[in-house]
Amino acid sequence: MKKESPFWSSISLLIGIVIAILALIRGRMRLPLLLAVFALWLLWWLLTQALPLWRNNRAYRAKEARLREQTAAANGGGQLADALLCHVNYRITAMLHAAYPNARWEWLADKPSRFAVEGGMARIRVYGIPDFDYADVKLDQKANLDCSLVKLSPLVTGASDTQPPNRQPVNPRVWFETRGRAVLEALVTDLNSRGHSSLTVQENGEVFVQAKENEAEPAKETFLDFPEKVYWPQLVKVLEEEGYAADARDADILAFARERRETEVICQIAVVEVDGEKILPDVWYDIDFVKREAVQK
Repeated sequence: MKKESPFWSSISLLIGIVIAILALIRGRMRLPLLLAVFALWLLWWLLTQALPLWRNNRAYRAKEARLREQTAAANGGGQLADALLCHVNYRITAMLHAAYPNARWEWLADKPSRFAVEGGMARIRVYGIPDFDYADVKLDQKANLDCSLVKLSPLVTGASDTQPPNRQPVNPRVWFETRGRAVLEALVTDLNSRGHSSLTVQENGEVFVQAKENEAEPAKETFLDFPEKVYWPQLVKVLEEEGYAADARDADILAFARERRETEVICQIAVVEVDGEKILPDVWYDIDFVKREAVQK
């Protein structure tokens, strides 16, 4: 059975009441009663029909707006991930081309776009790079990108000529682009602002600057995985290509011998390495390694 609309029922009731007033009421009371009836019916219609309909329409429009926002966010999130991935791809390519102009690569990760958004560690397959097949790409929450070349080799048990991990071949150009450039640029900017014009890097990567005459103090920064001495000549060339004045020196050896004045027999020998930290170059020391003033002739 079809349910009758309350609106049309109210219209029928209103017409009946109007007819009754016209038939039964005479004089000046008829018009006020008709106006009162119409006003009451209009108020009822606004409260029971128009207002709920308006509220429903507003809720429907709000729901549609939320759905549109969610759809736009979903589509925009995918577009943002693709844009970030493209940016990361360009950075990796630029880093590899700085050392190997013909390098090419491809992702081995299942979802590289997720890696571009969330960061972490992912592996890529590289081509055109001698002696290396893969690279590990690290992206932290501050968008710092690091690329480390990886060479896979079979594990040989008991082999005496197998190089330990810290003795693997190092490409000074790759090390400078991935480890050294950012640290060196920060050091040079800071030291220049404080009046320094040179710095010294020890074999372990520690950096020292001359604080006072014949004294050195360590800098805040340290070069990680600093190449061994055998790679220093190549590293000097890389630094010179970047516009830095560089020089590689092996540590000098300072040796003393003390004789007895009476017998001219050597009674004490002292040998020390000029490391630039405890023993400084161009400084006079005695046999007990105590600083002395230079003898003026």
